[in-house]
Amino acid sequence: MPTARHVLALGGGLGRFCMSGMLTLPEDVDRAGLTATLQAVLDRHDVLRSRLVRERSGLRIEPAGSVRADALLREVPFEDADAHAELDAAADRLDPDAGVMAQFVWFTSTTGAGRLLIVLHHLVVDGVSWRILVPDLVAAWQQVRDGRTPEPAESATSLRRWAHALAEEAVRAERVAELPVWQRILREDEPVLGARGLDPARDVAATVDTVRVHVPADVTEAVLNTLPAVFRGGVDDGLLAALALALARWRRTRGVPASSALVRLEGHGREEQAVPGADLSRTIGWFTAMYPVRLDLAGVDVADAFAGGPAAGRAVKAVKEQLRAVPGDGIGFGLLRHLNPETAAELAADREPQIGFNYLGRTSTADIPEELRGLGWAPDTAHRDLIAAPDADMPVLSALEINAVANRSPDGDELLTAYFGFPTGVLSHEEVTELAGLWVQALTALARHAATPEAGGLTPADAPLVDVGQEEIDAWEARFGHLAEIWPVTPAQSGIVFHSMLAGASFDAYHVQLVFHLSGEVDPERMHRAGQALLERHAGLRAAFVDRADGDLVQVVPAAGVTLPWHHLDLTGRGEADRTEALERFLTRDRAAHFDVDTPR
Repeated sequence: MPTARHVLALGGGLGRFCMSGMLTLPEDVDRAGLTATLQAVLDRHDVLRSRLVRERSGLRIEPAGSVRADALLREVPFEDADAHAELDAAADRLDPDAGVMAQFVWFTSTTGAGRLLIVLHHLVVDGVSWRILVPDLVAAWQQVRDGRTPEPAESATSLRRWAHALAEEAVRAERVAELPVWQRILREDEPVLGARGLDPARDVAATVDTVRVHVPADVTEAVLNTLPAVFRGGVDDGLLAALALALARWRRTRGVPASSALVRLEGHGREEQAVPGADLSRTIGWFTAMYPVRLDLAGVDVADAFAGGPAAGRAVKAVKEQLRAVPGDGIGFGLLRHLNPETAAELAADREPQIGFNYLGRTSTADIPEELRGLGWAPDTAHRDLIAAPDADMPVLSALEINAVANRSPDGDELLTAYFGFPTGVLSHEEVTELAGLWVQALTALARHAATPEAGGLTPADAPLVDVGQEEIDAWEARFGHLAEIWPVTPAQSGIVFHSMLAGASFDAYHVQLVFHLSGEVDPERMHRAGQALLERHAGLRAAFVDRADGDLVQVVPAAGVTLPWHHLDLTGRGEADRTEALERFLTRDRAAHFDVDTPR
């Protein structure tokens, strides 16, 4: 895998490089049942039985049954145990070269449910893998508890097949064509972040310090939900816009006016479209894709953005577009950097990002199927910060590593927590504390802006069928309000508009009037509400056809605020002849009142 190759190439120790999690266990579990459950999962997922083959930078998979769960399970009394010490010892017992990729610590309890600490080497697991692993543990336990032999479903696409497919994809001409994009991102000027550039010989895990910050619950709610909704984006858009703003202000106070920053992002890497027919929904492994992005706030008023003004929205839109411009969700960079010898040589000469950012998502039990909930195996919220230190001589990936995760607090609120890790020879604790604080301030400003009526709006990525720039979208939204859609016109629509313009205002061959005669009692207000609801349901009925600078037409659809033209003539109490004459006069006026195609109604 590209990311694994990148880490292996750094050198240094790798034995303690792991991920861990603590789960609550069912109260009726015993050692035999727990061992059988763990064994089923070890046999089910090939990569958990792998060993590192360094000379080939790969993994060798051993057969099912070759790794015994009982040998990997340590049992300690919960009341007397130190979870962090047990984690540290378990990380020491990992040995990827010998095929020891997993360790389990069972914290037994005489007063209630016990706990299970799972420690897995990072070479065999990523964040998404945990969402597969935990439900598999629950399903296997249910079968063991019921006296059945565990039979978990098989993976649709194995890790081996995926790895071979990526190697083939890395040399495909369409993938190689991405190379200039990555080179442009990497080769822009980039000021040194700290006191000096990163030195892999000196800047190792033993020198790393960490600053942790918590984002308030109300800001977290806005960043996770409100901001993505109003800007039609993802959580990363807001998090990274805030990082770009924080870096711009942080650098400016140090006399380094830089509008852009090179950041290494981590994606889940399970981009199944890269391998047609692939299905990784049940496959465990380290699929993570690392790739560089350039966050540029040129033209954005940083001070206004920190005040929650319109510039805050412009910052989010700019970063959103820069992220959407990344080819194939970033998976191609690792393929070209590590799996294609020709492109690897070219990219190896380029700079490495000084900042790494990874949003790990939300911790939740929602990945466990409904029918398997309530059986135990839930995340232990009292032990969230169980992170083992890597090998002391393992080189750091970058000068600043930021990992953010959203957790639910005991009172039900979600809190965003971020860890800013840095080698102390490059950055100081005070410098990183200041930067982390600015990031929280920027998030707060974005949350405040997202609550204002003018927040949000489309960006060019939201109009994939029309080649349009942000300035043009902003002009349309200034005229029509927030837009729901931007579409091209069809050939038929283009012809209709042309004929209407040619005929002028006196005649419109496409203006059609239909008259319905309704029997029985009719409620005018109800009819009005039904017509308005129809207008709001069907976006095409709200479209305005607007001219562009190049003479083309596009359809713009307001998100809201389009009112149905409605007239109610109450002719009750008049004679039949008078009613007929009044209706005919109205219909004549209505036929002459042609639609304005550039007005959304």
